[in-house]
Amino acid sequence: MALVLTERRGRVAVVTLNRPEKLNALSGELVAELVEVFDQLAGDDQVRVVVLTGAGRAFSAGADLGGPRRAEGGRTLDEWWQRLEGNELRQFMIRDFAKPVIAAVNGYALGRGCELALWCDIVIASEDAKFGEPEIRHGSMVASMIPWLANPQLAKLLILTGDTIGAQEALQMGLVAKVMPGEDGHLREAVRIAERIAKVPAFAVQYNKAAINGMYDAMGFRMGVAYGHKLEVLCHSRIPEVEIEGVNLEQRRREGGVRAFLEARDGPFRDT
Repeated sequence: MALVLTERRGRVAVVTLNRPEKLNALSGELVAELVEVFDQLAGDDQVRVVVLTGAGRAFSAGADLGGPRRAEGGRTLDEWWQRLEGNELRQFMIRDFAKPVIAAVNGYALGRGCELALWCDIVIASEDAKFGEPEIRHGSMVASMIPWLANPQLAKLLILTGDTIGAQEALQMGLVAKVMPGEDGHLREAVRIAERIAKVPAFAVQYNKAAINGMYDAMGFRMGVAYGHKLEVLCHSRIPEVEIEGVNLEQRRREGGVRAFLEARDGPFRDT
């Protein structure tokens, strides 16, 4: 079964993360297929705009926490550098894609899934969409787009707590452009906007997207991401030692799986 689906709607390509039974968690296989799809679309002159969405109940719940784990002791700094450098390159693949990419977000968009959405050019959310970076609670980190979209206090409030927010709060923070009602309202609106953009001369769209991105690059965007990447490597290298209220999270994961890990990680944050 394909983990990434592509549907052509005239000059718009709808790309769907297709791992609904795992809330579209970003396994290595899914990410590899996504990169391949974007490589193909880059060379397709018939496609003017891409809409990225998720199948089922979520856009993407983030990194695949149920995937293969390393033995106790974790990865070396060099191994984390190589792994996270790949994540950074894929984020820029979306941002620097010559054609506009619109995220149509339903359900959970967490961690890496949140960043995948926010690195798109425009984000359209369903009313039930939820955004957050909960991985900070187990010592993880993402060189995030959030500080570039929200003011610094709100960015810290969201990232440093690991809390999850709803679509309306994300709209107020500037993380999304629109919140749409209805089961498929977010996708219909994303496609509608994509079809309008597709009517504009392709070169004008490409150059104007580059000009807007260039404004942020002039303010230090790429340097900020590169600095965040270095801190991300250090942060991830310390994950094996993380404890929440005396419980070692990696040990809990080895003994009880992902469900036990999430309960140990998130349980102390409930009702506080």
